[in-house]
Amino acid sequence: MKKDSKVEFLREKNLEKAIELIKEKGKFTILSEYSTFFDMRTYFKVNEDGDIFQKSYNPITLLYLFCNNEKNLAEYLFKYSYPEEKQNIKKIDRASNLDIETLKKNLMKTLINSHLDFSKTFAKELFLRDKKSFFEVMYSFSLMGNPKDLKLFFVYALEEIFSIINYDENIFYIIIAYLTKFRDDYSTYMKVDKNNLSFDSSNYSDDKKFYINIFEKVLEKYNLKNKNRFKINLYKYFEKDFTLNQDLKNILTEKMIWK
Repeated sequence: MKKDSKVEFLREKNLEKAIELIKEKGKFTILSEYSTFFDMRTYFKVNEDGDIFQKSYNPITLLYLFCNNEKNLAEYLFKYSYPEEKQNIKKIDRASNLDIETLKKNLMKTLINSHLDFSKTFAKELFLRDKKSFFEVMYSFSLMGNPKDLKLFFVYALEEIFSIINYDENIFYIIIAYLTKFRDDYSTYMKVDKNNLSFDSSNYSDDKKFYINIFEKVLEKYNLKNKNRFKINLYKYFEKDFTLNQDLKNILTEKMIWK
């Protein structure tokens, strides 16, 4: 069997070679070329005894957005690539026969129900035809669940990356795949009283401040219909501890993104 050169490269962990590759091609090209190693086949497992196992998000897309240091980027590539989880990324179909309203409804429905085969098609079609509607749906979806899953950050990363480079199907796919496959809990959101907007964020940790900074940027840019419910949902979750991936926190701290 022919060896996969990318798998060999990742297992070799030659830092100098990775740094040169990033300098030569650019960080987003590397993110795209190695995207088949970033996604998980599944993030949620349950055995016959009822034991539940849930993996966390892979922060590499976020790290590649916020970081420009080639040495750090090379280290992240080795740390957050999973050769044993390699996924083949196929060309995403179009759905050009559907109107915008139908695409919006279908996208939200398939995201909520974790139907990746359909969500990626509706997402691509809506993104290519109406970016504003696409991000309104994606941000609304990302704010309905538990903030610890950082779905908000991943949608934000998608928007920021594609403001820098042209549409890249591999990067698009790995973000949509995570958002779709990572099962969320909407019970808190369903119980939210959208008229109760009283909260105190003065004693929040830096981790929570980073999140709120991006949250507020999104609410300033998009007029989301349920923004009050999203706010209350967030502050309900923030009554408990909230921690970011340490590498991500380090990069955001360097950038002082909340100031």
